[in-house]
Amino acid sequence: MIKLAIKLIIICCVISTLNFSFSQRGLQSRFQMGIILSSGLNFNKMNTKIAEGKIGTDLTIGINRVRKLDANLAFVTGLEFDFSRSNYSFKDTVFYAYTDSKILIKSDNQTNSKVFKLNERNQTPIYLSIPTMLVFKTDYVGYYRYFAKFGMRHSIALKSTTNDNGIEMETKEQKELTNMELASDLRIYKGSIGLAFGTEWNYYGTSIMVFELGYYYGINNIHRADAVVGDVEKNKSLYENLDNTSYTTLKNTQNQLSLKVSFLF
Repeated sequence: MIKLAIKLIIICCVISTLNFSFSQRGLQSRFQMGIILSSGLNFNKMNTKIAEGKIGTDLTIGINRVRKLDANLAFVTGLEFDFSRSNYSFKDTVFYAYTDSKILIKSDNQTNSKVFKLNERNQTPIYLSIPTMLVFKTDYVGYYRYFAKFGMRHSIALKSTTNDNGIEMETKEQKELTNMELASDLRIYKGSIGLAFGTEWNYYGTSIMVFELGYYYGINNIHRADAVVGDVEKNKSLYENLDNTSYTTLKNTQNQLSLKVSFLF
């Protein structure tokens, strides 16, 4: 995860430098581009009784592109990578089958698998997010101006792993399973509606630094539900009985509070 973030920072810096050179030739009157870095908290609003959601964290890095529509209105989009962390504490008895570092779903061949009773889960998904937001800006007062931003973030799940605490049923011993693969647990799409406020600092030429505080309200369950066709439980991994007859899943929407810094050129 850290190596990916470092590579992305280098790519963002190269693109931003190229865009800065364009701005010196007067091409920056309508468009701006630059790197963003955001850190915040995520809150799980649970719609199931089997688990309790705890406060998690979120780190975002990426590229934003701003198109000025008029002197006080702009449209923002871009590509952002979200490195999230969600924590769950399970209140009901749930199990899953696994082999090596892979958590199995119902449609997998579970021959020679082990059974794990899950008590706590730390899930670390990676999303690719595309913001689509309108920005309403004041006029500059000196080198500063203020803005309000409203719109949506559209996130696509790329990868998900978990660190699980519980009991190995074969040995009845307390155990921690780390870096377990669980990509099939998440919905491909996660959407959120956001509202943010902040300030811009025009520190040199057309270059600005942006500080903003935003809140994003999740609009859909981030975990997979019943399958549309075939066996409705085929994509689920958790079950409530040791005979594998009662599969279940987490159901929650995720809200985020984030502090974001942008360098636009």
